[in-house]
Amino acid sequence: MMGIIIMTGIALIASIILVNIEAYVNQKDALEEDFLKLLPGLNCGACGFGSCSGMAKAMMENPENYKRCRPLRGDALREMEAFLKQKNLVK
Repeated sequence: MMGIIIMTGIALIASIILVNIEAYVNQKDALEEDFLKLLPGLNCGACGFGSCSGMAKAMMENPENYKRCRPLRGDALREMEAFLKQKNLVK
């Protein structure tokens, strides 16, 4: 009987941990998708990352990497900067 209670407690704790990890991963994936939507989508590689997807992944490490995107100009640049400021990722 005591074993069942202990195993149930362990299962409960493990499920809580897994739910929190999944929420964190989904949040990071959503942010990377937002970065990708805000990038020009030319996949020119001028930034050194090979594609806009590579740039979005690099921005997960350092959001300031957006400055390396040469085609990102004008309204698109202002939109990216506003998004990053809104998310408190840059000053």
